[in-house]
Amino acid sequence: MRKEIIAGTLALSLMAATSIAATALPDWTADAAGLAPFAQAMRARDDAMLDQRMLGRSFFSIPWVAAPAATTARDGLGPFFNANTCASCHEDNGSAPTIDADGKPLRALLFKLARPGAHNARMATDTPESPDHARMLDPHYGGQIAINATGHATPEARPRLETHKIAYRYHDGAEVTLERFTPKLDNLAYGPLAEDTVIFTRQPPALAGLGLIGAVPDAEILAWEDPEDRDGNGISGRANRMADGAIGRYGWKAAEPTLIAQIANAAAVDMGLTNSRYPVELCQPGQTACIEAPRGRPSPQGLLDLPDTRLAAIETYLEGFKAPQPVMLDAQAVRGADLFAAIGCTACHRPALSTADGREIRPMSDYLLHDMGADLADGVREHEAGPSEFRTAPLWGLGARLRAGHRFLHDARARTPEEAILWHGGEAAKARKTFISLDPAARAAILSYLETL
Repeated sequence: MRKEIIAGTLALSLMAATSIAATALPDWTADAAGLAPFAQAMRARDDAMLDQRMLGRSFFSIPWVAAPAATTARDGLGPFFNANTCASCHEDNGSAPTIDADGKPLRALLFKLARPGAHNARMATDTPESPDHARMLDPHYGGQIAINATGHATPEARPRLETHKIAYRYHDGAEVTLERFTPKLDNLAYGPLAEDTVIFTRQPPALAGLGLIGAVPDAEILAWEDPEDRDGNGISGRANRMADGAIGRYGWKAAEPTLIAQIANAAAVDMGLTNSRYPVELCQPGQTACIEAPRGRPSPQGLLDLPDTRLAAIETYLEGFKAPQPVMLDAQAVRGADLFAAIGCTACHRPALSTADGREIRPMSDYLLHDMGADLADGVREHEAGPSEFRTAPLWGLGARLRAGHRFLHDARARTPEEAILWHGGEAAKARKTFISLDPAARAAILSYLETL
């Protein structure tokens, strides 16, 4: 079944690619080569939706402030936080710079914590930072290091990266220098980490087509599952399932099932904004100044910083954006599209998905977990995702991210799509090996194609 689907989607891809002239885009897509392709909104169906989007944009873009403050609308920042706006880590609704020219981490690169050895006991815990028990947290710092704090609270630590450069040479003599990072924490303000705590990093994804992905039925994703590799092609993707059986599709390990769940998590963990899913400030025992910090004044919507009405407004704002898609391909990119499919990349980077209302979208992902091998493994378990398993990264908008100078892969180690490919292992090892064996012109064609997405 899967091979038939791949053949069909490959044929569709080739038919589309051979039309080099510009083609009209569906109204839910944006020109991938245009300015700010992540920030183009679909037409609102009515004035009420437009008003909701405008409200959501304000909560997403306007800075939050610490309590006490004159406003009751945005006075819930902290006590621990990494940024004071959502837009700080999503420039023009894309991603953001994560590492400066000297190799130092910027605020958009999040330093997270987990205790993978204790993962199987997670359902017996009661921690406000992880209501769905995605992973076990550090007992002193929770699940993420806060680099900023309000009032008398002290930022939790100063993150840094140790960079290890690795020279790679193709058989034709071309060379690429890869980078691997080891995350470190200095100036831990609340004592040492637990002995079994793992430090790992995450960079922000581009916010492309989020509402469209939410509109894809579970069955469309599950049809691509093959955990036992019954067809023998070396690809054994599987869905990440939540404690209640919901299918994850958002986040690097597909640890969130819905867009609003992803927003609630980011609001609480990145900015310290309480909401109905995270109703308690994320202060750990021993963080006295955090526990005693002033709380935002009650608003007409209640005690939470982000009551459900505000969460829903942000969701409406984000789910209304178009998805980047190429308008045209030149001859080199056409060849690259053919090669991308021929070497096996579309076995995971699925060319097309369909929403419940019949729209065809092209995120270039199957939204399943795949074993990516030891080189990319971060040792982290989230829900059912293992230490080396990651959701297939969507590729739409890749060109815009490359032009903006943003990085690739979950931990931002890759500066280019080529470096990202060279880090692939596990289920992607065969495709990577084939890519490496290609002549320079063929490799360049594939990279040219990726830059059009």
